[in-house]
Amino acid sequence: MYNELKRLLRQEGNFDPSDSILDEFLGSMEEITVRPRERLIDFGKVNSDVYCLKEGIIRLFHYEEGKDITFGFATPGTVILSPHSYYMRQPAFLLAETCKAKATLLRMSKTRFDSMLQDIPEFSRWMFNLAMGQLYSCEHKLYLINGTARDRYLSVIRNRPEIIEAVPSKIIASYLGVTPQYLCRLKSEVMRGVKDE
Repeated sequence: MYNELKRLLRQEGNFDPSDSILDEFLGSMEEITVRPRERLIDFGKVNSDVYCLKEGIIRLFHYEEGKDITFGFATPGTVILSPHSYYMRQPAFLLAETCKAKATLLRMSKTRFDSMLQDIPEFSRWMFNLAMGQLYSCEHKLYLINGTARDRYLSVIRNRPEIIEAVPSKIIASYLGVTPQYLCRLKSEVMRGVKDE
């Protein structure tokens, strides 16, 4: 039933969970749909549920000095949760929101997730591997988007082309740390460079 999602989940880390673990994980979740530009995890609210993105793109961001700063993007096969809410039962700091299109996710309660972690050693190893993979991704993002704004934009085009199509320019600008106007100039420069080649 979830063959494509299982394939994507296996690509998220370097631990290969068995089919039975994937079936139990996905089979223990309920499917939900989130409308375009709707919050899945909202600032200041406790949300300790665990999600697996099935379809769509979710942006992860936080507020800083009155503006939102995009931290990253979740694509199908990504497990999403609020660390503040899940681990410390505190209101969320990192928000999760759909982009231009709706998203389909699977949701599991913290209670069920904790039970699986405690009762199934293979599941625990897999989730630990995913957590380490997300820490790696944070560091890797810093590596990938170093350099000038143009270098960072080209890196996104090369490494995450689906983001360019599915995410509004304002959010991409936030992710790159530039203004929307500057991103517009960058896009024009890059397009002229492509045409000149």
